[in-house]
Amino acid sequence: MREEIPLDGQNEKTVSEEDRNLLGALEEKVNHLLAKYQELLREKERLADEVEVERGKRIRLEKKLELLSQDREKVKVRIDHLLHRLRSIDL
Repeated sequence: MREEIPLDGQNEKTVSEEDRNLLGALEEKVNHLLAKYQELLREKERLADEVEVERGKRIRLEKKLELLSQDREKVKVRIDHLLHRLRSIDL
């Protein structure tokens, strides 16, 4: 058998004003958290881009340092060679 549902409002529960206020406050907090989350995602993306730029700079600087070290070594060898030649001159 089917049970009838009374429509006279006696058994209906209504949301109280306090509950509506609590739900409204909760909704507001959730909206705020979601907005903050989106903001943090954008900041994370921006920082990741900056990290990539800095990583590229670091790689270029490491290559430059390696080239300068090689040049320094070449100069050192040439100077050693010149000093050796000077020492071999009989004065």
